[in-house]
Parts: sequence; structure tokens; C-alpha cells
Amino acid sequence: MLTSAIIKTICEWYNTISLVNRAIQIANQTSYEQVWCVFDKDDFDSVDFNNAILLADANGFGIAYSNQAFEYWILLHFNDHQGGGMHRDEYNDKINISLKEFNISYDGKKSKVITDDIFELLDGIDDKTGKERKRLAIERAEKSYNRFDHSNPAIEESTTTVFRLVNELLKYL
Repeated sequence: MLTSAIIKTICEWYNTISLVNRAIQIANQTSYEQVWCVFDKDDFDSVDFNNAILLADANGFGIAYSNQAFEYWILLHFNDHQGGGMHRDEYNDKINISLKEFNISYDGKKSKVITDDIFELLDGIDDKTGKERKRLAIERAEKSYNRFDHSNPAIEESTTTVFRLVNELLKYL
């Protein structure tokens, strides 16, 4: 059983396809056991978004994308949203409705900072189900993701594959 991992995070801001090309460049300079590309659909071109997924997959990279935005992953820790597309402009308010009972707020319109308080809450136990919130989010994300055939991820709103990255990271706990 694996008990530890060395994780190197490289945070560079690129559009979807440019990010994957940059990951290829970095991966060619140094040997890594795994490379993950994490990006959002946002308003990026649908063809570029889909091609970024294909290119990352062709290079053996893990892919943790969100359509439309990463905040969908946060929302799934509290809400089993399976109702189809939700524009990313709605995520902030939905997240804050869930955080209100904990006297915490998220500023997804400006800073997009996940504070320690929010992170602890995401990593905590859901009072209603008794399950870890991250496990609930994984289940909910998989359920949402599996509603689609993935022939055109750019139109598959709202979905995220961040659950794949989190499942991988959980192997090291």
C-alpha cells in the first residue's frame, strides 16, 4: 500500500489547449509518474476544450476538468445537483446558500480563494448523511458525469472529472 506521494503543483494560467501543451513541455523536461491537467470550460472555445481533453488523454495525463467551472465540484460537497446545465455565474450563490449555516462565505466572483474554514468544511462530515463530504462529492460527480456519453464534453453541463484526481489523491492517505 502506498503511504506517501510527492506532489509538485505547477500553477500557470493558460487556456485549455495551451495548458495541455505546456504540461507536455514540462513532462518532457522531467520524469513524472503521473501528470494531471486541471482546467475549466469557462468561455473557452468548445473545440479547444474537447481537443485539450483528447490531447491530454493521448499523452497519458490525468484530466480533471469542470464544465463550466471548478466551483461545481465545491457545490457537489453540499448539493446533489443532477439537474443539467447550470451557468457558472450561479455557482457562487448556490455555494453560499450551503455555507450560510456554517457562518462562512465564498467569494467566487472576485478572489475565488478557498479559505481554511471552507477547506475544513469540504473535508468534514455531512451531518445529514454521516458521510465524508468529499465522498459525497465524488459519488455525485460520478453520477452527473455518467449521464453523458462524452462524445462532446464541451456541451456536457454541469459535469466535473475532479473526482478522478481526488480518488487518486485519496490512495495516499
